[in-house]
Amino acid sequence: MKLNHFFLLASLILLGIACPFSTVVTPTAPAIPAVATPTPTKTIPAPSVPATSQPAAPATVAPRTTTDGPYLAYLRDQGNELELVLMDADGKGEIAFPYPLNRSVYTPQSLSNLVSPDGSWLAFYTGSAGQASGNVGSDTADLTLNLMSLGIKTQAGSTQVITRVLSADYPANFDQAAQELGRSDITAQALQDAFEYGITQSIAWSPDGLHLAFAGQMDGLSSDLYLYNTADGTIQRLSSGPEEAQWIEWSPDGKWILDASTYWAGAGMTYNFYATSVDGKIVRRLLEDSLLDPGLTWINAHAFLAYHSTNGPGSGLDRVDIDSGSVDKVWDGHIFSQVVDVSGTWLALYDYDQNGLFLIDLETLKATRVQGPTPTHVYGTVAILRNSREPARLFMTWDENDLSLYYLSSNGALTSAGTSANFFSVAPNQTDWIAIQDNNIQVFPGGGSQARIFKLPDGTAVDDFQAILWRPDLSGIFLASSAGQLYTLDFSSGISTLVEEHLSSYDPLTGIPAGLIWVRK
Repeated sequence: MKLNHFFLLASLILLGIACPFSTVVTPTAPAIPAVATPTPTKTIPAPSVPATSQPAAPATVAPRTTTDGPYLAYLRDQGNELELVLMDADGKGEIAFPYPLNRSVYTPQSLSNLVSPDGSWLAFYTGSAGQASGNVGSDTADLTLNLMSLGIKTQAGSTQVITRVLSADYPANFDQAAQELGRSDITAQALQDAFEYGITQSIAWSPDGLHLAFAGQMDGLSSDLYLYNTADGTIQRLSSGPEEAQWIEWSPDGKWILDASTYWAGAGMTYNFYATSVDGKIVRRLLEDSLLDPGLTWINAHAFLAYHSTNGPGSGLDRVDIDSGSVDKVWDGHIFSQVVDVSGTWLALYDYDQNGLFLIDLETLKATRVQGPTPTHVYGTVAILRNSREPARLFMTWDENDLSLYYLSSNGALTSAGTSANFFSVAPNQTDWIAIQDNNIQVFPGGGSQARIFKLPDGTAVDDFQAILWRPDLSGIFLASSAGQLYTLDFSSGISTLVEEHLSSYDPLTGIPAGLIWVRK
């Protein structure tokens, strides 16, 4: 799947990570009226799985964590193998699991799709759906979804089979599916390619970690949306349609499961975009023939901004409300970057054609052009900042030319933050922030102008680092380097410690270390 730069950066921001590269945000498809229809719901026990599809025996795991969480999850490079590591927030203890890397399938590049938010489970695939460019016999098509326990609810390292995800007549079912569609432009091979492209990408945990949404083909000619319940081990089929699933995402409140599907895969592929209630009683078609990729900009628990994903600035931005099914046009023109404030009231975006920064009231959709030293090249409104002063300081922006940082206030004024940075990060509390320049780490607590100054770890330079990750209690940070090293800085002692030397760059398109997510927060 093509790289979505905005999705990557937005994800890092939500985790308290900052990156020193630019972002491209592109527009949404034309608004399509939402359609509410009943969805077939089927609750079944997990199907039996042939012995050849059983996962490996439980790994021997020696716990060395010193706390009950939160844990920093990431992948460790062990040469030809990977380990999944859960590290204590202070960096002093960890537990490591052999990571079941399957080189025969496409898998999500973010651990957030595979590790449950409560830190209990790792979802993984064994087997294969066959080669991506040709039919295979059913004897080699044994793709199976599994869970590994991470030691919070059951024995660490133990595994269990959830279900085999392919139909009994796979891949002959694609011939029947193409015949039933009766479209000359959709062949059996096109359907199989789309299925194989998206089947293992379409997986996501619910915010509470109790349910795993995934795509499967067990009951139909195409891949459908299923829901696995970790409490009782049942699987519920939530949708049925002729398209092939490509990705899945949950609404922040856990009430809706969003998925995108298509009939074909390749350059310029488009999706039909749906939202399904967790009980399976409502499914809404939100967008049709859209270029929308995963990584939505959420305004609140039930509304998000949708944009297209192309290789350059795109035009247009829509607001999609899942509860009502409405799709409203927010912006025309080529958008370079955009972000919503923590209250979901304000949107800031950089318009490429007008070379300007704009502040938009999401209640009235009134737009105000930001006055002041608008940077010619801006990495965009890439961080959110709340401040008790009036008018409220909502965002920070970064001038690519002189590296100056600016506050963007609710009255549309852009004012200097009094410092510059090679990159910066705003804390999860949306108030504290960090600016790193040269060899100094400047920590600004409470959004103030008085900084605490720390040195970068010995032997490192600012250009060595790719990401900043805040501890959940804001007592320190982790710094990830391009050389695969992970340091932790404790604010109380001022001491930096090397805690990992082999971070895995599991995502070859970005080079960003795999994982670096907090679980059991």
